[in-house]
Amino acid sequence: MLHVTILSRPDCHLCEVVLKMARRLQADGAFSLDYVDISGDAQRSAWFGTRIPVVLIDQVERLSGRITEAQLRRAIKRARWRRPVSRILSRLGLTPKQR
Repeated sequence: MLHVTILSRPDCHLCEVVLKMARRLQADGAFSLDYVDISGDAQRSAWFGTRIPVVLIDQVERLSGRITEAQLRRAIKRARWRRPVSRILSRLGLTPKQR
C-alpha cells in the first residue's frame, strides 16, 4: 500500500486544501495518509522553507507548493505504477483489491 505524507505548517490554507484533496482521492484508491506539522522541526523547516505544502509518496518528495487535484492524482498513479505487482496486474487487466 502506498503511503502519502503531507508536510504542513499551522494556519497553512494550501496545506488544508491538499489534505482535503488527498482524502477525496483515498476513496478512489487505498493509500495511507499522514498530515505532519513541521513547524517544531528546525531541520525540516529549513530544508523545505516556503515550499509547504510538500507531498511525499513513500517518503519521496513528489509535489510542493500549489498543487492541483489532477497533479496529486497523477503522482499517486505514477507511484503505484512503479510497483512491479501493479504493472503486472494492470497488463493482465486486473486491479489490486482495495482494503
